[in-house]
Amino acid sequence: MSYYDLFIQYYPSLLKGLWTTLLLSAVTLLIATPLALAIALIRETGSRWVAIPLAILVNAIRLLPALLVLFFVFYATPQLGYRLQPLTAAMIGLSIMGAAYMSEDFRGCIAAIDSGQYKAAKALGLSHLHTLRRIVLPQAFPLAISPYMTRAIIMVKATSLASMVAVADLTAAASRATSITYEPFLFIVFAGLGYLLISGFLALLQSWAEAKIARAYRLAPR
Repeated sequence: MSYYDLFIQYYPSLLKGLWTTLLLSAVTLLIATPLALAIALIRETGSRWVAIPLAILVNAIRLLPALLVLFFVFYATPQLGYRLQPLTAAMIGLSIMGAAYMSEDFRGCIAAIDSGQYKAAKALGLSHLHTLRRIVLPQAFPLAISPYMTRAIIMVKATSLASMVAVADLTAAASRATSITYEPFLFIVFAGLGYLLISGFLALLQSWAEAKIARAYRLAPR
């Protein structure tokens, strides 16, 4: 059977796997981003009694393999009385990992803002929340573009681990087709192109955002 015939035969399952990967990537980023920002703000500007335990938790998650976190969410939660569907478990596990890593990126950008600006805002009578919203975050967000988009691309590639907890994503579809046909080249190339397409879009989005920020702040082109 030719490559063309094989592709036509397995195209529906590969396309469904690509859609699952897109969905998993989008949902994971939508959950992890605000959670990571909240964690970063609490750790950088919140009470030490909350920031220190949160720092321990974040670093513990960062030190664990992502696959182990996925296994824990998928296999261990039923022991607590919660039986999750594979896709839901993958979304939760990858979101937890993504939020832990992203929070460090965001925290670094927030910490880069000079502490004197906090003091100046306080001297002007601005509240802590107003200082964050109008002074600190508008300066931190441009700094976060590159690390955030890089982390987003890493998270997209990490969705391939979801195939290990029975999620029928792009990697799982390609692996299944390979195991049936013993023709790995075609399906591995297709899967690679799928991830390249998603990650390439994010890379282009990063370039566009950086150019827009550079124009807005009148930065010299690199």
